[in-house]
Amino acid sequence: MAEPTGIDAEAVRQVQDYVRREFSTLMRPLKHPVYHYTDGAAAAGILEQAKLRATNILYLDDGRDMQHTVDFFRQAMAIRQAERPDGVTAELTTIITRYLSEVGAYVPPDIWIATFTSERDCPYQWQAVSERGHGVALGFPASGIVRVAETGGALLAPCCYDDLIKIAIMSRGLEVLEKIYEKRQHAFSRSPAAADALVRYVVRELALFGALMKRSDLAHEDEWRVILCNPSQTAVGARRINAIAKPDYTALYIDLEIADATDRLPISEILVGPSVHQQMTARAFWTLLYKHGYERAEVVQSQVQLSN
Repeated sequence: MAEPTGIDAEAVRQVQDYVRREFSTLMRPLKHPVYHYTDGAAAAGILEQAKLRATNILYLDDGRDMQHTVDFFRQAMAIRQAERPDGVTAELTTIITRYLSEVGAYVPPDIWIATFTSERDCPYQWQAVSERGHGVALGFPASGIVRVAETGGALLAPCCYDDLIKIAIMSRGLEVLEKIYEKRQHAFSRSPAAADALVRYVVRELALFGALMKRSDLAHEDEWRVILCNPSQTAVGARRINAIAKPDYTALYIDLEIADATDRLPISEILVGPSVHQQMTARAFWTLLYKHGYERAEVVQSQVQLSN
């Protein structure tokens, strides 16, 4: 969670209680393997380094995930303002709106994500990866991915596709913010900077839920995400940030170590996606598994046929 500055302990406690309560309602046990779809070069790098590339939330799906979250947050604000059009709600709406317009303008939110899906050998996933090369999917058993996520200081959670739940979570977060603000409104009138700090803190905490919100029409993906919150809040932590050039923009990521006690990934299988030279890729990954001592993992060639 974010480290608050200039915010009293009671306000922090209320916000953290809210975050824990809401996060627990979204959680469900992972009972099936999950798959990380990527291209061949990235998959080989993951095997070689025993690290996952966690992408900054601002760069997921070309920024559309972040915009989806902001849109729902604005809807929740509009609902609360309609219910309470005057006083503290109106003041907070002005501050939040100003803050949202600045989010990501210079330094993006400190939320980093690696994505997985329960869909095995999925045509939709292969099609998406094929746009940037031949695809490979790393399969992780449920117990293994849960364990290594926790070891890396990250959270593993399912995505939320229910629009009503998204608005409800954001609305309850706004209610917590309003109660804190209302209690300290007199002090904030003398120190606008303190009010801004409170809003920044609460909205940053709400970004955790934003990392789990996906469009309802994508519910079939059953996506799970490993989420790392606020690893770059110090000078040392900021050095973890790396850049990678995409065809149309430069994205940011950090490496997330996911090796177990044997310095290996908890991989159960590797799926090689459809391509002209699928068998050659499968042979290469058999060799990489042998090189790194993965005796129990299998390499399986996809049976999907992609249309041109």
